[in-house]
Amino acid sequence: MNTAKGIKARVALVQGDWATAATAAREARTGYNLMSNTQYLAGFNNYDNPEWIWASRIQSDQTSYFYSFFAYMSANYSSTVIRTSPKSISSTLYNTISDTDIRKRVWDPTGADRAFPTPTATSVRAPYMSRKFLVNDPSLSIGDVPYMRAAEMYLIEAEALARSGDNAGAAAALFTLAVNRDPSYTLSTNTGDALINEILLQRRVELWGEGFRFYDLKRTNAPLDRTGANHNASYANGVLEVPANDIRWQFLIPQDEINFSNGVVVQNQQ
Repeated sequence: MNTAKGIKARVALVQGDWATAATAAREARTGYNLMSNTQYLAGFNNYDNPEWIWASRIQSDQTSYFYSFFAYMSANYSSTVIRTSPKSISSTLYNTISDTDIRKRVWDPTGADRAFPTPTATSVRAPYMSRKFLVNDPSLSIGDVPYMRAAEMYLIEAEALARSGDNAGAAAALFTLAVNRDPSYTLSTNTGDALINEILLQRRVELWGEGFRFYDLKRTNAPLDRTGANHNASYANGVLEVPANDIRWQFLIPQDEINFSNGVVVQNQQ
């Protein structure tokens, strides 16, 4: 039931149904407590975490090795992509995080902190590299994968309330999450667009690496802008900017599907 409510909240947020989004998000997180700061740094690999509403538990005899989420996103599984290109946060985003926020300890801005694990002694270290996702057993690429957390529901509620004009309610919902991560955080006095932008920034930091950013840019009709940060253009096929409403935001339907449908299926881009 909680998962269904969470999905409802997500859909309502995309639809702009702010009242439904806020109510469903509040109901979805009922019974789930925000994780402790210690748990936040534990590797995001265990669905026994009190905050996780929906997740998959991966069995050790059913690992997919180099095809798994952790084979790409973790810091310590020995896949080629992790050994040569550790996952890193945008330096621009990192610099917005308060020094008293536990989430800032997920990334190493120097690329030299030996407390950050790597698969091998010769693995590449990079500035702003992540240790958010860790496999428990480096010989296996497994870890439980979070699909929905209570933190997301606080963020959905806060955003929906802010977009409906309830600044006080939005600030209160955001405060519960933000002060858990950063004991120095104070209740926001922002209103309107400034409050919405603060919530979206918290969302980027909190949900980093969990698969939300692309869809958030689409639903808010916002441009992609990787310029002015630590991004390497060669890793993105030279693409550092994609304007809002660009045709690349929409995936093309395969031509074979169109051909085989005898005209029933048409391309979703013109």
